[in-house]
Amino acid sequence: MKNTVRSISRKASALHDEIVRIRRKLYMYPERSGDERRTSELVAAKLRSCGLEVRTNVGGYGVVGVLHGAKPGPTIAWRADMDACEMQDTIDKPYRSRIDGVKHVCGHDAHTAIALGVAETLASVRDDLPGTVLFIFQPYEEGCRGAARMIEDGVLESPRPEEIYGLHVTNWGPDQTYLKAGQLTVNFGAALFGRKTIEVTVKVGRNDVILSTEQEVLIHHLKSLNRYTLRCEKPSRNVIDFRVTARDTLFRHDAIHLKASYRFAHISYVDEIDEELNRIINEYRQGNGYDVTVEPLDLVPSVYNDEAASEDAYQYFTGLIGEEAVAIRNELPPHGTDDFALLQHEVSSGLFFFIGIANPAKGITVGMHHPEFDIDEKCLGFAVRTMSTFLFERLSLKANASG
Repeated sequence: MKNTVRSISRKASALHDEIVRIRRKLYMYPERSGDERRTSELVAAKLRSCGLEVRTNVGGYGVVGVLHGAKPGPTIAWRADMDACEMQDTIDKPYRSRIDGVKHVCGHDAHTAIALGVAETLASVRDDLPGTVLFIFQPYEEGCRGAARMIEDGVLESPRPEEIYGLHVTNWGPDQTYLKAGQLTVNFGAALFGRKTIEVTVKVGRNDVILSTEQEVLIHHLKSLNRYTLRCEKPSRNVIDFRVTARDTLFRHDAIHLKASYRFAHISYVDEIDEELNRIINEYRQGNGYDVTVEPLDLVPSVYNDEAASEDAYQYFTGLIGEEAVAIRNELPPHGTDDFALLQHEVSSGLFFFIGIANPAKGITVGMHHPEFDIDEKCLGFAVRTMSTFLFERLSLKANASG
């Protein structure tokens, strides 16, 4: 096994320049959510060149690559997202976006390039690989629609993975310090928020003045949810962030149609939050006598890392890269929502990691969803090496445990 790990490290190091080239090509030609045709074609071609079985058009432009090891063992999955965002690129780099008004501001180009590097690295040790790795390249992550569509299209069947893993690039570590390229974090518990979206409808009649006034009154009532404290065992890991603004409101058919959402750190708290939300709605209804209805529109669970599995992973990465592995405990999730959670929820086992991309010396410190966002590309080879090794070790451990 040690020889195979060394082979993985050498292969990952040799692939660094190629992975940088792929990342830059993806960055130069970003594609909006749901329109990832060029990206999916690049991904499928690369996976085929590595000898993987490939399925395309899964849940849209999703791509699935299946790597069968030569030795018997379990199936695990790795997921990467592919879409970009509508934002003008302002970085002054040779690889700046060639598509007007579209930019990779959330690092999905890096996620895709890393996953392709992991696939090629593990394919190079196929003869020593116990089991199967399912590589999932997901469209439409921005807006959290792609994972559900891929699940509906059977992405987790034939073969069905026992565990699923993924990562996200970030420039933030614990306590708002920079997470530099060459570092990673293992977040214990909630790694990313869950989100529930609702539509509140208030029938108030034809008077536009009343509509406008009631809109503000309703928003004020709903935002009071932010002052509610969850009664949970670990309150430091939970937050209610109820978001609603006037721009989310439509006046239609003599009624206010207001879309709102709230974030949570664990799916188990949704019922309690909804109970408090209903109390607020009832208070508003009783105060004015209007007909008020609440319709759930969307629910994405939080990305939640099992603490025992997180501890095992943290200990493994500490042995592999030393102090560059950082544990984050008892903190709120560092970022927003990711529909990796839907895949994780379906599989019921797996972890989500964060890879550092900051380099203050080079001025790479801007956060995601910003027109100046960029990454220190040192993170790419580092992520390929660490994650390829980790997946190989997971397969070996599970194969030995069952054999």
